[in-house]
Amino acid sequence: VEQSLRSLRSDIQVNPLMAEYVEQGLYEGQSILALDMDLCTRCDECTKGCIREHGDESHGVPITRLLRDGRHFGDYLVAVSCRSCTDPHCMSGCPVDSIHRGKHLQIVIEDHCIGCGLCALNCPYGNIFMVPNQRHIVKVPDPNRPRATKRIAQLKAATCDLCDAEGNRSSPKPMCVASCPHEAASRMTGPELLKVVTQRRDQRFGPDPSAF
Repeated sequence: VEQSLRSLRSDIQVNPLMAEYVEQGLYEGQSILALDMDLCTRCDECTKGCIREHGDESHGVPITRLLRDGRHFGDYLVAVSCRSCTDPHCMSGCPVDSIHRGKHLQIVIEDHCIGCGLCALNCPYGNIFMVPNQRHIVKVPDPNRPRATKRIAQLKAATCDLCDAEGNRSSPKPMCVASCPHEAASRMTGPELLKVVTQRRDQRFGPDPSAF
């Protein structure tokens, strides 16, 4: 990763697009949710599909693991959703070891998360959400201490798991992508997104990076 980053930085002086690519940290992404704003109608079906797939809610209020918001890169909106970074900052320092990488690159947050929020603080892209614990029970019996109780975390971390935390999904694609009726949503690696944006720029303006 460091070697690739050094190579990218060497292009920054002559390529403003590359500078933005590095500044946004897109080179780290292995599964970036990119929305083609030439096709997107802001219908929010990507968000609704996420809610339907996971069934996350708190006191009857649906909870999504993505936001149709974020920064633009070319004609694409880089949505607020886990990027499955090559070196996940979020996995550093969890005091109860409740966050790890799954076999399909997804980030998995286990039920024993204590809601400390360290993973959310460590994610430089704001892609981990602290949400009300679905159990939301303030006190439960403590099996280690007779007649005593312990507190259950009132918050827990949640993030995109690519609809495949357990190796099962109702669609061959993550629901944020499969639910889009306009084929505006895609999951791409950082290099793939850079290639698409560069090709579109060149088609419109020619190969001069400063014209973008």
